[in-house]
Parts: sequence; C-alpha cells; structure tokens
Amino acid sequence: MLLALDARSHAISIGFFEGDAGALAGKGSWLPRRRLGVISGRSADEYALLLRAFAKEAGSGAGVDEAWMSCVAPALGRELGRAVVSAFGLPCFLVGPGVRTGVKIRTDVPSEVGSDLVCSAAAARDIVGGPCVIVDFAAALAFSAIGRSGDFLGAAIAPGIGTAAESLRGAAALLPEVALALSQAGREDDPAPAIGKSTAQAVRSGIGIGYAGLVERIVRRQREELAALGEADSPEAVAVIGTGDEEGRALFASLALGRFVPDLVLEGLALIAARAAPASRTVI
Repeated sequence: MLLALDARSHAISIGFFEGDAGALAGKGSWLPRRRLGVISGRSADEYALLLRAFAKEAGSGAGVDEAWMSCVAPALGRELGRAVVSAFGLPCFLVGPGVRTGVKIRTDVPSEVGSDLVCSAAAARDIVGGPCVIVDFAAALAFSAIGRSGDFLGAAIAPGIGTAAESLRGAAALLPEVALALSQAGREDDPAPAIGKSTAQAVRSGIGIGYAGLVERIVRRQREELAALGEADSPEAVAVIGTGDEEGRALFASLALGRFVPDLVLEGLALIAARAAPASRTVI
C-alpha cells in the first residue's frame, strides 16, 4: 500500500493507493482521498495523528509499506516526512532531481520546475498519451505544456483564483468578502452581467469572467505554440486536463475545455513510485 502526499503552501492532498498485483506500473485503486488545510506551526506529531486517523478510516493502517511525497513547501515537507516516520515507521521518498519520473524536462533550468508540475506531467502522459496542456488550480494557477512524447516543455503561472480574491480584499479595505460563483463564468449563456450593479456583483464579474478569459487565452496560446513547435499535428489535437481545487473545477467545467482530474499529482506519484529505482530515491 502506497501513501502519497501532495504538499503545497496552502493544502495537503493525501491518498492511499493499492497497486494491482502483476499489473502495469501505477495501475490499481485509490482508497478515499483527503485534503488538509495547512496551519502555520502544526507539528510533525499533529500530522502523524491525522495520517494515522486517515489510514484507519481508509482501512489501510497496517498495510502502508511505502510513502512518497511531492512538496513545493520545504518546511512543511520536513514536518510531513517526520510525521510519516512517526505514524508508519517508514521513510518518505521525495520527488526531486535524480528520481526516475519518466518525464524529460526541456526548460532552460530544469531544477526550477516544481515536483507538482512534474508529477502532473507524468500522470497526464499516462492518461492522454500525447500532447496536452495541464491547468492546475491552486494557490498559483499553473499551465503546463506537455509535448507529444510526454516531455515537459514549459509553463505559464498566474495567481490562483483564491489568491487573487484574497489579495484584492487585502489591498482594497472597503471591498467585502464575496462568495465566488464560477460555474457559468465566461460562457455566452452566463446570466451574471459584466457590468455589476453592486460591489459583490462587480467582484464576481471581475474575477469570474476575468479568470475565464485568462484560462481560455493561455490554453489557446499554448495549444497553438505546441503545434507550431511540431509537438502536435494541430492546436485541436492538443488535449486539455484540469486539476486542483473546487473553484477551479467549476470554472474549468464552465469552459468545457476537457477532462478534470482532481488529484493529478497523486496519480503521478503512484506512477513514479512504481517506476523509481531504489538507488535514485531521495529520503526526507
């Protein structure tokens, strides 16, 4: 049984994966997956208690025999690594340089590419089997361009939807906290007006319609550039995969761009854990 952890600055996704005996790498089934909010100052002991509770709930506590993590928040990763040791008596392997991920990174500085983007690319290659654009909705909104052979070619990064909303409230003290309605954002049949008649409506229009346009524009440009580079037969031949939080799911669904896979990083971790040679594993 594999414990997979996707650790980011604002949230941790946790999954227990049971591989199928004799099946291809990364093939199996997930037990219920959970997501934790990150609280500053939370200790390894607290995380260990939560991990044990989730394992017990999933019925996998006694069967966890390997743990892998994608982490883009180093301090949080260290606490989670200690928590895994405490909860299950196992080292936690970290996706990083030297690990066999199956993804070739073709950027100017490959070491800069976050492990979350690499794991997502590994999963997308397995799902699509061709060129694609991955749209990851989290604290940052990341667009990854994946070539026809599954190579990571580059990315575009913008503030996430929630990050933008929080920043707006912090910078403009008189603006209220507004619940974002993104299920129809950007669609021609969207009943929300672009000319808001109240402050709340104005914020919803600005963020909802604005982010719908941002996503559509960058996806379209990346698809065109992949085709121009010879990585796809045409822009239309480039698949689009969405992943991330619920706000992102609603916006992505409204644009009807492609398939949404909530925990694409965890899917990639399962593949990487099955492929990685013991000598190339980094322990945290």
